[in-house]
Amino acid sequence: MGNCNCAHAETKDDRIPTGGPAGAKKIGGDAKPTGAPFNYLASHRAIKHLGRGAAADTWLFVDRKRNRLVAIKLFPRPIPANLRDSTLSEIKCQTELGPGHINLINVYEAILTPDHLGIVMEYAAGGALTAHVAERWGAAKPGGLILSEDEARYFFRQFIEAVDYCHRNNTAHRDLKLDNTLLDNQNPPFIKICDFGFARHLNANNLYRTKSHLGTPEYMSPELLRNQSKDKTLKEYDPRSVDVWASGVLLLVSLCGAFPWDHTRQHDNFNDDQELDLWLQEVNKQWNESPFIADNVNQLSPEARDLLDRIFVLDPSKRITIPEIMRHAWYTKALRPEHQAALDKLHEEQRQVDEHLQHRKLDPVKVAERNKRLEQLVDEACSAEALQDISSHGRQLRPLHQLDFKHRNIKRLDLTERAVLLGESCNCSEEHATVADRAAGLEKAKSGKLHESASIKSFESSNSHGNGADKSRE
Repeated sequence: MGNCNCAHAETKDDRIPTGGPAGAKKIGGDAKPTGAPFNYLASHRAIKHLGRGAAADTWLFVDRKRNRLVAIKLFPRPIPANLRDSTLSEIKCQTELGPGHINLINVYEAILTPDHLGIVMEYAAGGALTAHVAERWGAAKPGGLILSEDEARYFFRQFIEAVDYCHRNNTAHRDLKLDNTLLDNQNPPFIKICDFGFARHLNANNLYRTKSHLGTPEYMSPELLRNQSKDKTLKEYDPRSVDVWASGVLLLVSLCGAFPWDHTRQHDNFNDDQELDLWLQEVNKQWNESPFIADNVNQLSPEARDLLDRIFVLDPSKRITIPEIMRHAWYTKALRPEHQAALDKLHEEQRQVDEHLQHRKLDPVKVAERNKRLEQLVDEACSAEALQDISSHGRQLRPLHQLDFKHRNIKRLDLTERAVLLGESCNCSEEHATVADRAAGLEKAKSGKLHESASIKSFESSNSHGNGADKSRE
C-alpha cells in the first residue's frame, strides 16, 4: 500500500539517494492533501496533514470524546477496484493483530462518508524510524555507524518480536521497512509497525505465487524481484523469508545509512528494468561489497556481520529464520541499562496483554458479523454510485469541511475487540479501552494522559488561528 504515513508525525521517504541520508526526501508535511478534512465528524477535530501514500492521505485528529490524538487514514472514493482486496486485508489484519502486541499499530474504527473511507488508528507521535535514522545520519562521523549497534539492537529486538508475533499468528507483512516502523513518544521510544496493505494470511504450505509488485523494491528479496521461471510461470515463495530479507535491509540501513543495493538513477516509479538492475546487484554482489556502505562496514562487529551474512542468503530455504535470529549472538547481546529497562517495561506490558488474550472470549457470531460489515463498507467505498460532486476535471473531491455530515450520510463500524467480546454490547465504540491501554498500567496511563492532554492543548492552540474552515458547524 505504499508508504504508511498512517499513524505518525511528518515522515520522510526511506529511499536513500546515493551518498545521502536515509529519509532525505520529505513526504510528510509538504505533500498537498486532496482536501482538508476539517469538521470531519462532530467527535473529531482535524489538526494537520501527516502524509500521503499511494492510495490515501492521513490526517492527525483530536478524538474529542476520548480526549486523545488519533490518525485517520482517508481513502478517497471510489477506491479503485484493484485496491479493494488490499484495503480490506489491511484493515482486517490490523484489527485482528493490533490488540495483541504492543509493537503493532492498533485500529479503532472504520468510517464511511459520501467521499471517503476513513480508518481511525493509534497515533505514534514519534514519527517514522526513517526520520530518526536521518537525524542521526546528519550527526554521524564520516565512515561511522549511524545508529550505534546498542541502539539498533534495542529497536531491532522490538521489531523482530512483532514480526515473530505476526508469523505465529499466520500472517506475513510483506512490506516491512523503515517508513512503516513508527516510534511512540517515550524515551527511549517503543516501535510500532504499521501498514498491512500487503499482508497475507499464510496458507497450508506457507507458499505463495504473486505477479504483483509488492512493497518497496530496495527491500525486496531476489525471489520477489524476479519471481518468474523461464517459461513465464510464477515461482512459489515463502512470505516469511521475504520478511526476513526486508528485516535485514532495515537493520543495515539503520546501522550504515544506505541501502546495500540501490538503483542509482531513479528512485520513483520503478519499472521492470530498474527492478532487474536491483536483482542483478543482489545476485552478483554480497551486501558488504556495496559501494554505498563501503566506509561503514568495517565499523560493524563480527556478530553483526555474521547475522547480516545469514540474512542476505539468495536461497530462501537456507536463509536464517525469525526464531533463529532471536537466538543469534548479536541479537541476544546485552543492551545498555536504559534500553534494557525500557524493554523490561515493554515485556511486562506485553505479558499483561498475553494474559488478557488467554482469558478473553470472542463471540464468533459477532466476529463474523463485523467482518461481513467491514467487507460491505469497503465494497461500498469502491462504488461510485453514492459519490457526490466529483469534479468533471477528474477525482478532485470537495473538501470534507464542505460536506453535509448528517447521520444518514455516515456509516461507522467499531473495530475494537470489545465490540466482539462474548457477552459485551456491540455498541461500545465510544467507551472502549484497548488491550494495550489496559496492560500499560496506572503509571503509564497517568503520564500518557498528561502528555497527551498537553499535546492536544498545544495542537488546538496552534491551529486556532487562520483556520476559518475548521470552525465548528456542529
